[in-house]
Amino acid sequence: MHTIYKALPPEEVKRIIAYCQNHTIQKGGLFEVYAGPDEMTKMIVVNSSPENEPLKNFRPLGAFYCNYLGPGIISLEEEGPDHDGMPSAQLHIKSTKNVIDLLIEQGYPGKTIQYKNLEGSE
Repeated sequence: MHTIYKALPPEEVKRIIAYCQNHTIQKGGLFEVYAGPDEMTKMIVVNSSPENEPLKNFRPLGAFYCNYLGPGIISLEEEGPDHDGMPSAQLHIKSTKNVIDLLIEQGYPGKTIQYKNLEGSE
C-alpha cells in the first residue's frame, strides 16, 4: 500500500531529488535514482553499506517515491497495520524514514550527510 510520509513544497522535493542524484552509489553516496514515465516522478533506492567498502557490498535498505502521489509528496510502500510482516521489513521502513528526515533537514547543495548507525544495515 502506498502511503504518504511527508508533504513538502515541490521545490523542497526537487532539492531532495537533486541531492540524491548528486550522491548516488557511483559517486560515493547511498542512492540510486530512477525516473518515472514523466521525469517529475522519481523512485529513490536507499542503500546501506559499511563506510569505505566496495560497491559490491552495498545492499538495498529501502525505497521512497517523490511526486508519485502528487507534487511535493514523498511516499513509501508500507503494509497495513494488520499485516504480519517480518520485523526486519519494519526496521528497513523505519531506517528509510530516518534517511528521508535527514535529507529534509540536511540535504542541501555542498553539504555531506553522515548516515551513522542506519538500522537494518550490516
